[in-house]
Amino acid sequence: MKWRVTYRGKDGRQRDEAFEAESRTALFKLLESKGIQAKRIEEDRGERKAPMPKIPFKAVTVCALAVVAIGGITYWLTQKPSTTETEAKKPTRQAKIATATPSAPKPDKAGTTNAQTKAEKSAKPEPPPFQKRPGTMQLPDGQILTFPPPREGEIRKVYAYGHLYECDSEGNFKDITPRQLFHTAFEGNFLALAVEGHRFIPAFLTGLDQEDVKRILEKNYQPIGDETEEEMAQLKAYDDMRCAALQYMEEGGSFDDFVMDFANYEKKSRETNAMCLREVMTLCKEGKIQEAKEMAEAATKLMAQQGLRPFKLPPHVKAAFDSM
Repeated sequence: MKWRVTYRGKDGRQRDEAFEAESRTALFKLLESKGIQAKRIEEDRGERKAPMPKIPFKAVTVCALAVVAIGGITYWLTQKPSTTETEAKKPTRQAKIATATPSAPKPDKAGTTNAQTKAEKSAKPEPPPFQKRPGTMQLPDGQILTFPPPREGEIRKVYAYGHLYECDSEGNFKDITPRQLFHTAFEGNFLALAVEGHRFIPAFLTGLDQEDVKRILEKNYQPIGDETEEEMAQLKAYDDMRCAALQYMEEGGSFDDFVMDFANYEKKSRETNAMCLREVMTLCKEGKIQEAKEMAEAATKLMAQQGLRPFKLPPHVKAAFDSM
């Protein structure tokens, strides 16, 4: 029997050769004796068909391009309209354009158009009328504020939308926004820097030209005559801080250092006050009122020694300590 064996020769090339053997077992022994490791073995039952001749890739590409080009030219020649047909179609097209008119919106079965339906859907329903309840109030722009009322006999201050409100234990609000004494961001923040308990923004006071700052601080506020006692106290604090800043700058210091030193002082005062207040309130909740009072007195002495602002207690806690 003839066997067609595919193997790789010693030179590394793949070869296809025919061998004579009575069986597949005899073929394996023959290949083993010759040192051949077969990759594929097929029984040769006749002459092999000659392989199809390979067509060069360039020839295939040229033929394909030629067919596409001939097809395109043929389509262009057959589909191109003649000049007489083009001229005949022009008047008809112009007539269609001239007679075109905008179509009116089609009403539905109820007699309303799509535009009317969209307008009705986009219209927002009016909000229900405001109902006064304890702890709620309505601002002029329609905003509704809700805050829990304070304890009986106490007053809570609420700052919202640039206004300061006072809320009593029954939930009634009163606008107590102070009059604006200064109208520039610098003067307003400098006033907050001067008045105890007010918050100021250091970014509005730093990074400015020193000469411009001096020019602003050298202007003294002239009272109008209808200022309240609280407003006069704020103006006095503003004037004292203004003089302190000018003196600091005359001694060679910068206004930015003056502001940042005061900001650090305020921050340390708030943090120390909050820490001491937390310890005092913890003792009050545990029922150790005497120890809480002693802790408050120690906190007052500590903050005075460090040169910080006085220790502050909530009004009801202070009243409880005073009654002891």
